This record gives sequence, C-alpha cells and structure tokens, in this order.
Amino acid sequence: MSMMIIVGILGKTGFFQVVAYRTAKMAGGNPWKILVGLTLLTALLSAFLDNVTTILLVLPVTLELSSALKANPVPYILSEIFASNIGGTATLVGDPPNMMIGTESGIGFTAFIINLAPIVIIDLFILILIMALLYGKEIKKSVSLDDSTIKRMEKEYRIVDRALYYKSIGILIFTVALFIIGDLFLDIPPMASAFTGATLLLLVSGEDIKGALDHVEWPTLLFFAGLFVVVGGAERMGVIDSIADSVIYISGHSMFMAIISVIWISAFASSIIDNIPFTATMIPVVFTLSSGMGVDAQPLLWALSLGACMGGNGTLIGASANVVGVGMAERNGILIDFKTFLKNGIVVTLVTVGVATLYLVMKYAVMG
Repeated sequence: MSMMIIVGILGKTGFFQVVAYRTAKMAGGNPWKILVGLTLLTALLSAFLDNVTTILLVLPVTLELSSALKANPVPYILSEIFASNIGGTATLVGDPPNMMIGTESGIGFTAFIINLAPIVIIDLFILILIMALLYGKEIKKSVSLDDSTIKRMEKEYRIVDRALYYKSIGILIFTVALFIIGDLFLDIPPMASAFTGATLLLLVSGEDIKGALDHVEWPTLLFFAGLFVVVGGAERMGVIDSIADSVIYISGHSMFMAIISVIWISAFASSIIDNIPFTATMIPVVFTLSSGMGVDAQPLLWALSLGACMGGNGTLIGASANVVGVGMAERNGILIDFKTFLKNGIVVTLVTVGVATLYLVMKYAVMG
C-alpha cells in the first residue's frame, strides 16, 4: 500500500512518461528492442528492490509505450513480471527467500551474486527467447516509432511539476536505501521502511491523503489478505511440513538427487503457495539433509533459492509481483486471466528452472 502511494504521487509529476520517451529513444522506436530493454531493466531493478516495487515502477512506463506503439501490452507486462521474479534471485536483497536464507545461514551479499547471478543472467536471455517464440509475430505487427513520433513524445512527455518530482524522487531513493540498509544492518522490516517513505512523502508534498489513497490497488491487497489466510491454514494443517518431509525421503544420500528434489519441489510449491512460509520451513530441512549426507549445505540452499524465487512464475498467485502486475493491468482495462498467465508461466518456469537445475548439478554434483 505504501509503495503504491509513493508511485502514485510520483506518477503525477510526469516521471513515467519521461522514462517511456527515453526508453523509446534508446531503442530507436523498435517494439522488440523496447520489450528487451524493459525486461532487462525490470530484472536489474528487482535485484535490488522488492519485486512488487519494481513492477509498480516499470508498469506505468510499459502502458505508456504500448499505447504509443499501438501494441498489445500483454507480452510486455508478462515479460516484466517473469523478469522481476528471475532478477530478484540474483542478490541477497532481491527476494524475501534470499534474505531468509542469508540470515539463517550467514551467507553474505557477495556469495549470492557469485553463485546465483550467472544462472540468473542465462535465464533472463532464455526468457527473452521464450517471449520471442510465444509473441514474436505479434510484436512485429506493432507500429515502430518514427523520429517524428519520438520528437512529439519529447515535447509531450515531460516533468509537469518539478518541485513534486524532486521530493518524490528523493523520498523514493531514501525508501530504497532504507530497504537495503534496514535488511542488512538495522533489522527494519520492509513494511516499516515503505510506510516511513509514504508518510514522509505525504508530509513534504502536501498531497491530499484521500487523493493519494486512490492510487492504491485495493482489490489486489484484499486478494493478498485472502490468499495469506488460505496459506496460513495450509501451514497449520501441516501441508508445508509434508512437502518438506517428502524432500528428505526422495533425496536419500545423493547430492544429485538432493539438488533436483529441493529445486523442483520448491518450484512447484512456490507456484501455488507463498514462498515465504515455505522457505522458512525448508531452511532447517536443508540443514538436516546436508548434515545427514555429510555435505556442505550451500548447494542445497542455492537450489532452494532458485526454486522458491523462479517457481513463482508458474501461476498467477505464485508471487506477489504477479498479482500486483495483473491487478494494475486490469485497472487500465487490460485483462490477463489465470489461464493466460498459466499458459505462459508454465513454459517459463519449466525451462528456466530446468536450466538452473542443470547449472547446479554440473557445478556441485558432477564437477564439485
């Protein structure tokens, strides 16, 4: 809610229109280059911001550009959602499961980048290839932006309130810094950082609170509330514990089987339930498994991270970014239903998690 308020106020300044224009200019007005640029930008932001915040920042730009291109925005939106979940896997602060794994294991920021960033980069390019196969013909039908259109965008897409723009950007940078510093050093929960930023922006901007609340995607937040109740019930009933027990049973004493079991069970579970309680349950399971096998726990923790984060692409409810992105699209008259998301998400998940599995098996079970 807090990040929606910040992004909503920032949007009033014309910031997203300016970013849209600059993105189009860098891509030379080419629809395919714009999709690739937005996908990589989303992944990069997600490595350092939470995925929901990234989607809130990038999606308004996407809507502006798809409108200018007279293009179907669905492939752009889906590509960014998938990229946010993949990109967030690369660093300690990119996704909550990674923060939890780092906290419980003592693995540092650099270790996450060294071990996970290479496969994240590979999977991002695989994602772009998948989107080309699924939507390449449709994207080619889009109207390329000529020089006159880009020049018109330059005149029309500008900052309309510089004072509010500087205040909003300043508070956004402060909030992002608080996310990272709070997680690494001060033990400040993300919700406290976001609420602090939203409150400060409301105070310094003089924006009307009722107007600011209009920017909040209330149906999306209510959906989350209901989903968390269902997941909490499943957790209390022992469903997540049963999944964890099955990992231990399937794995036996083989590092090869342990990696495959952890990453795929994590991916499957994270596509249908929230990955935070699942990761919390699986971390001690991984340590028990590694102790029983007499091996280093790190390879299995990387498997848990990759499965829990990338598995969120499987279904519409698999990750918070999915629900927020689809909710924002619907508010702008763009319908992405469960079936459409599933049809694309399953392909992306199977291929990216499959490549990640091969990476881990080759690095730790075969060569290690």
